[in-house]
Amino acid sequence: MQERSNIRLILLASGLGGILFVAAFVVLGLITPGYDSLHQTISALEFTTSSLLQRINFFLFGVLLIIFAAVLRRELNGGRGSVLIPLLQAICGVGVIGDAIFIYEPLHLVCDLIAFNASLLVLFLFAWRFSSDIRWRGWAGYSILTAIVMMIFLTAFGVALHAGGWAGAFEKLASMTRTLWSVALVCALYSGRRLDAVSSSVFSESTGRTS
Repeated sequence: MQERSNIRLILLASGLGGILFVAAFVVLGLITPGYDSLHQTISALEFTTSSLLQRINFFLFGVLLIIFAAVLRRELNGGRGSVLIPLLQAICGVGVIGDAIFIYEPLHLVCDLIAFNASLLVLFLFAWRFSSDIRWRGWAGYSILTAIVMMIFLTAFGVALHAGGWAGAFEKLASMTRTLWSVALVCALYSGRRLDAVSSSVFSESTGRTS
């Protein structure tokens, strides 16, 4: 019981890292002289007077994503995506850490692509897993919807970046969309919902079937 309690605390701390990340770049965007949150990217803060703070923000967020991946590996405990989901989650964390270390192109762009693509794949893999788990009814659709909204914002970000539009706003909205999904997942897990593989007996009891 104590071990489970400790896991839940680690889950809460690591899974909600996205809130701290978002809060940090929002605050830094407001207090940094000359920075335009609507037009400039999150990474652009690394070339301002807030450079060190934003690099720390990237680094800590990446570390928390990797810790979250380790907790997910334990929580999934077999079944669909039980290896790929935490692996890609960890890769996402490595990409974010890379954003803190490599602030110049092309390595920074490579780290961005790794982080965002891994994050999208995690959503689709979770949707695949949730689709066979009656305990998570509705979450497959929510996960796919989150991935689609993210892709729309990222596409708008790419267009705005070349056209001189609100690139920063679209990138931040993509990040916030993914963070909202993560927060919802963590809250569900912390409240007692489980991710472990569903046995046939549990499925039968949930659906009222007999084997």
